[in-house]
Amino acid sequence: MSLTTLFDEVTVREMMTAWPTKPELHKLPNDSSVLNVVNAELINGYLDTGTAPAEQLIVIKDGAALHPRAYTTGGYVDPGKIAKWRGRGYTVQLRNLNRWCPAVHAICSAIQDETGYGCYATGFATPAGGQGLYHHWDQNMGLIYQIAGRKTWQIWEPGVDEPHNEQFASNTSPGSGVIDRMKSMHPDFEFDLVPGQILVLPRGWMHNPHARGQTEDSVHVTFVARELTGYWIVGKLVQAALTSTPLRRVIPPASVVDAAAFAGQVAEARDQLTQWLASADVSALAVELLQVARTEPNVDYISHAPRPRPTGPQSAR
Repeated sequence: MSLTTLFDEVTVREMMTAWPTKPELHKLPNDSSVLNVVNAELINGYLDTGTAPAEQLIVIKDGAALHPRAYTTGGYVDPGKIAKWRGRGYTVQLRNLNRWCPAVHAICSAIQDETGYGCYATGFATPAGGQGLYHHWDQNMGLIYQIAGRKTWQIWEPGVDEPHNEQFASNTSPGSGVIDRMKSMHPDFEFDLVPGQILVLPRGWMHNPHARGQTEDSVHVTFVARELTGYWIVGKLVQAALTSTPLRRVIPPASVVDAAAFAGQVAEARDQLTQWLASADVSALAVELLQVARTEPNVDYISHAPRPRPTGPQSAR
């Protein structure tokens, strides 16, 4: 399994050399193995049996999330409560499927090995006529696989340039201000996804997904490709610079709390890092970093539906 699980071979070759920068709609290959392993039965089964990890679920409607106590009993997912909230129009978001569903883990691992991009997956079960998340954008590429029902995706061109991890997230300032401005604009794209279709949604493209007006429940899984950037490489190089003895030396307190002295320490550290980088074996580092890129664990690190604060006596603690 790899990107060819979701796309035809021609599309995969194009993606490997020219990573998409605009939304694209694709059809799942007829012989894709994903049809047999990631389907509505799998997603609904976790909810109907209560076997999904409680800490990985978010139950949300119109942008507002329930407290976990509303759908758990004794700390575990309660299938009866989940069914009740789904009947009331709430979407259930299943985060980090790749960390606890072997079938999804296999797909994400193959994509990561093939591309060097980390991969995690999130499932969504949205009742007919409902909406979970509102307008937002993501910090990485989303490969949205529609499994059952239909879902509408309204999409706007990026309002910020190259959002990256926690920087320029749509649920924090200044991104939240950009959201308010863009919501008044007509979407640049609008897709009604049907089962078997894949929406390629690059990072930064604002979207408003919903099943309003639909008569069937929608189920989809988003495979997120955590793209590598120069910033990622720089971060890894700084970690590797720990082998530099001068950079490991302690700075005396007087050279920290005195502004002028500390500025000199910053300049010295910069020069030491530059010197270390200039003498580093780039080929050897590349081999090491490629191994890291292909194997490091990946989790969903941004939620657009923050957990509500606890209520009752514990909230005052």
